[in-house]
Amino acid sequence: MRSFILVMLLIFLCLYIRCEHKENLNDDMHKDLNQNDASDSYIPSGYILVWEDQFNTKDINADYWIKGSLKDPQTGDMVPGAKGEFLLNEQYCGYITDEDSYIENGTLVLRNQKREYEGIDPMGTYEYTSGWAMSMHRVFLNKGYVQIKAKFPSGEKVWPAIWLIAEDLNWGPEWDMFEYFGYREDEGSDNMGMHLCYGLWPDEKWKNAWIKQFNVNYNCETWHIYGFEWTSEFAKWYIDGELVNQIYADDVNEWPDENMYIVLNNGQRTYSPDTSTKWPNYLIIDYIMIFQKNN
Repeated sequence: MRSFILVMLLIFLCLYIRCEHKENLNDDMHKDLNQNDASDSYIPSGYILVWEDQFNTKDINADYWIKGSLKDPQTGDMVPGAKGEFLLNEQYCGYITDEDSYIENGTLVLRNQKREYEGIDPMGTYEYTSGWAMSMHRVFLNKGYVQIKAKFPSGEKVWPAIWLIAEDLNWGPEWDMFEYFGYREDEGSDNMGMHLCYGLWPDEKWKNAWIKQFNVNYNCETWHIYGFEWTSEFAKWYIDGELVNQIYADDVNEWPDENMYIVLNNGQRTYSPDTSTKWPNYLIIDYIMIFQKNN
C-alpha cells in the first residue's frame, strides 16, 4: 500500500512538472511573438503609413531621392548655404560622391572613405569622401511620425545624420532627428544629438539634447529602430520604442509649421581627430517610413 501511494505521488509530481514546463514554454513563445511584432508597437497610436522606402531596388529610387549631390538636377535648386554641389560647409571635410551612395542587399548604404580625391565643386584636394541622399522636392512632410531602421558608424571622425530641412530653401527650421557626433569639442566623444534649429539664419536658435556615450550604451553599429514624432504641440524622439527626448511647442518661439524634406548622410567632421576611426565606415538604412495622423 505504501509503495502504491509513493508511485502515485511520483506520477502526480511528473505530470505537474510537465504541465508547468509547458506553461513556461508557452510564456516564452508568447514573449518571442511579442518581440517579433515589437516594431509595430513603436508607431504611436492614431497614425497611418503614407510613404515608405524599403530600398529593395537595384538602384536608389530617383523618384524619391537625389543621391551624391546637394543640387536638384531637375530644378537646379541647391541646399541653402552649400559651398558647392558636393560640400555643405567648412565643418565637413568629406567631398560628397555618387559612388559613396548606393543600394546593397536591400539597404541604402552611405559610405565614408579616407582617400585623396580631386573635387570640382568646390575645387580642391580632399582627404575624405562621403555619401549623401536627400528627398528635396520629392518626399516631404509637415508633421507626422518618421521611423527608420538603421546602423550608425562609430569613431571620433564620423558625423552621420538623419534630418529634415525646409522645402522653401531657406535655412531654418531644421530638425535633427538623429545626428551622431564621434567627437565635438564642446561635448566630447560618442554623443547622439537630437536638435531643433528654429528661426532663420543668421538669427537661428537651437534646442539641443544629447544621449551621452551612445555607442557604449547602445552599440550604434547594430540595428536600431529610430523614431521621430512631430506634432503642433510637441516633438518626441524614440529608440527601439523607448522615449529618449521630447520638447514642447510652448517652449519655442517659432515652432516649425512647413514642408520639410529628408536628408540622410554620412560625413566626417573637419575639427574632429582621426585617431580611432576605422575606414571605410557606413551609415546603413534598412527602411524609412512616414506616418501621418488618421483624421
